[in-house]
Amino acid sequence: MSFYVDVMNRRVIKTRYRLSKKDVKKFLEKVKTYFGEPAVEILANFKNIEKIETRLKDASVYLFDKKPIFLEYKEGFFPTILHANIFKHILPVVIVDMGAVPHIVNGADIMAPGIRKTSKEFSENEIVLVADEEKERIFCVGKALMSSNDVFSLKRGRAIKNLHHVKDAFWDFLLSLRT
Repeated sequence: MSFYVDVMNRRVIKTRYRLSKKDVKKFLEKVKTYFGEPAVEILANFKNIEKIETRLKDASVYLFDKKPIFLEYKEGFFPTILHANIFKHILPVVIVDMGAVPHIVNGADIMAPGIRKTSKEFSENEIVLVADEEKERIFCVGKALMSSNDVFSLKRGRAIKNLHHVKDAFWDFLLSLRT
């Protein structure tokens, strides 16, 4: 995939355009619905909002002042790993065992036994950020398959669906968009 990204994204990008004021308003309402008012307040500092429609899983990337902040495709709507840190006080952060990290980076879902702690409680279907135990670096964004209470009471099964992780199909593309 990196070869295609290196060729100035020509084979990856379908369209790229700036959102109109009307579309920005709709988009911020969507952010508010998914992540609450605090997320909208964070995004209020950005002036220019662009949308890139890609051929990677028919995903769309939303750029705020040329920074890839959100990713949207059939699996959902969520922050990119590159800028997930700006949402770590809004979204739950799940800390996983270091032994689970290589598997998650290879695309595996997060299993309940590998979860060490969470920054706050979360419910089923909520978007969560996944960080390593050692340095608490966010390296994955996922969707909860069970609540945080179930994770710690059951201690078994798939707990979080891996939606976007370091070195996935979007990784090189998102890195190429950074300025």
